[in-house]
Amino acid sequence: MIESKTPTTPVPVVAKPPAEFTRALAAEIVKNLTSIGRFTARPFIRHKDTDAHAVKEEILGEYPILVDTSVLIDGRILPIANSGFITGTLVIPQFILGELQHIADSDDSLRRAKGRRGLDIVNKLKGQKVNKLLHVKFVSSDPSEIKEVDAKLVTLAKRWANQKIRLLTVDFNLAHVARVQGVKILNINDIAQALKLSLMPGEEFTVRITHEGRERAQGVGYLPDGTMVVVDNARDRVEQDILVIVTKVHQTPAGQLFFARIK
Repeated sequence: MIESKTPTTPVPVVAKPPAEFTRALAAEIVKNLTSIGRFTARPFIRHKDTDAHAVKEEILGEYPILVDTSVLIDGRILPIANSGFITGTLVIPQFILGELQHIADSDDSLRRAKGRRGLDIVNKLKGQKVNKLLHVKFVSSDPSEIKEVDAKLVTLAKRWANQKIRLLTVDFNLAHVARVQGVKILNINDIAQALKLSLMPGEEFTVRITHEGRERAQGVGYLPDGTMVVVDNARDRVEQDILVIVTKVHQTPAGQLFFARIK
């Protein structure tokens, strides 16, 4: 009997990769899995530049000074600017111009005059060419969620603190509130006080007696900077220029008060 032989399928022989290749492949896989794990585990953070609600910080210029409405109505900022004693960038928000316009449209004649003077000061500051180191910049930034103008100014000053901004005002209450919140303040009234004439007892000067005083036949006059001088026995010297000697200097919250006698 002849046995039939069924042909067998040859078993393919798979070459075993070298050990070095296996180790390198395993290390690469572990590295990739680790990177993917770190990526998926990291919390999603929206980049500020892609946030539709992000507020782009406004570049204010060199040595920025945020201007209050009271400064423009006061008007002394213009001669100070023209004198060259102040340099940098006066930053005037649009809502300040809006408030001036509102005051200028008032039914009250005094308020209307103040508003118009403030707008006139703005135009003169913008057009001044005497002080080349002082510039005016109008900004549209407006914390619309805040209604009060003073609070808007304090908010902007705090927002721009990294630009070393200062708030310029003649409003005592605004200056006090802003200082409490860490805002740097420039007060024109402080400048005025610093520039007042300083006299000592025994010094002589000439003063015009403008009206009678209240006690001891006193007469009252004023120095060019507005400082009051009370002169003994000068009640009958009204409208006269007389030479006096300082006898006493009295410090008040509003400044100095001089007492004197006729020489």
